[in-house]
Amino acid sequence: MDLTPHLVTGAAIGARVRVPMTALVVAWASHFVLDAIPHYDFVWIGSHGLFEAIDIGLGVLLTGLIIWKVRHWWPLACALAAVLSDAPGLKERWDTIFPHYQWAPPGGIAVEIVVVGAALLWGLGAPIRTK
Repeated sequence: MDLTPHLVTGAAIGARVRVPMTALVVAWASHFVLDAIPHYDFVWIGSHGLFEAIDIGLGVLLTGLIIWKVRHWWPLACALAAVLSDAPGLKERWDTIFPHYQWAPPGGIAVEIVVVGAALLWGLGAPIRTK
């Protein structure tokens, strides 16, 4: 999936899972679960520039909304854990073990929109963290 679904899902996990180390591991593992769902990587399949900027900007904005809602930095740590597997040098290694499953538009794009929407609603429904 593109960056936005991974960031928002990781942030939502960080907002909802109360045990910090468990949240980090679940957020990291969510990356591979999301990539196993058929989707369309519109940013990384020959599209550059504007689409990448929109993907990064939207992901950061929605992650920021979850952080603002729970008033804690932990969703940020989990969002970063959720995208760690796509870091240069790591992505190629993980993709040989956990392949991406593609689905052409419009279905593949709809899957990403549904994932982002569901993760955002789940994350925004988290209570304010006091510690």
